[in-house]
Amino acid sequence: MAKQKYYAVKAGRTIGIFKTWPECQKQVIGCPGALFKSFSSEQEAKEYINGITPAVPAATSNSNANAKGGDNHFDIYVDGSYDNAKKKYSWGFAVYQGSETIHTACGVGEDAEAAATRNVAGELEATRKAVLWAELQGIDSITIHHDYIGISEWATGKWKTNNTTTQSYANFIRPYLTWVTFNKVAGHTGVPGNELADKLAGEALKQI
Repeated sequence: MAKQKYYAVKAGRTIGIFKTWPECQKQVIGCPGALFKSFSSEQEAKEYINGITPAVPAATSNSNANAKGGDNHFDIYVDGSYDNAKKKYSWGFAVYQGSETIHTACGVGEDAEAAATRNVAGELEATRKAVLWAELQGIDSITIHHDYIGISEWATGKWKTNNTTTQSYANFIRPYLTWVTFNKVAGHTGVPGNELADKLAGEALKQI
């Protein structure tokens, strides 16, 4: 028999403790700034919500961390979307501590020039937002998991930046490359983090 888990939602549509992932998911998916985590005891879940434990706890060492990992390494999945009818792009990212999703965020882009690059604009914006979030948390290192290869190639200079959108992204990301690394994943192949980031970006477009 599987051990009972308690899903604590610290920020979401409804704050509280839920006993199943589907119940928790309803409170956080598509909700900007959601904070949630699973625990093996109800008491730990209560302490998390009450702020006794940190909202973004230090990651424990795990085999998924890359060479720059360690006690404060996180994996962040990013994705973007585009609505042809609305001519709008959106972004979404999901933060993982080991196998646990601990934070999600999504939104709609406002740069009209960037919108010309369609969903690429969302992918770039998701990466920006993810890095800025990690910096605000004081995180030592992150791996950005992305399904569009340009995320890493423009950052590392392997691809030329031929427009202001990609130039702006490259100028932003390069100072962070001492603690930000990249990992290309195949999109729409069932990778949980990638699927979640894609869903978040899609949900953001539905709100407008």
